[in-house]
Amino acid sequence: MTTHTTCVDPRMISNRAAPARHRGLGGLLGLVERVQVWQDRIRQRRLLARLDDRMLSDIGIGRADVDHEIDKPFWRG
Repeated sequence: MTTHTTCVDPRMISNRAAPARHRGLGGLLGLVERVQVWQDRIRQRRLLARLDDRMLSDIGIGRADVDHEIDKPFWRG
C-alpha cells in the first residue's frame, strides 16, 4: 500500500546549529512525532483489516496485500 505525505523526515534535518538547551527538546519532539506515526499506522492497519473484499476491490488491492500489511510490526512502514 502506498501513501503520499508531505512530511519531512526529521533524520534529514541537522540540529547542530540549535542552541544546546533546544537539542533535548528536539529529541523529545522527535520521539513524540515517532510515537504519533506508530499510532497512526496501527489505526490505519486496523481499519484496513476491517474492509470487506468489495471495498478492497474498489481501492485496487487484494486480501493478500492486506494480510501482508497488517502482519507488519507498527514500527515498519
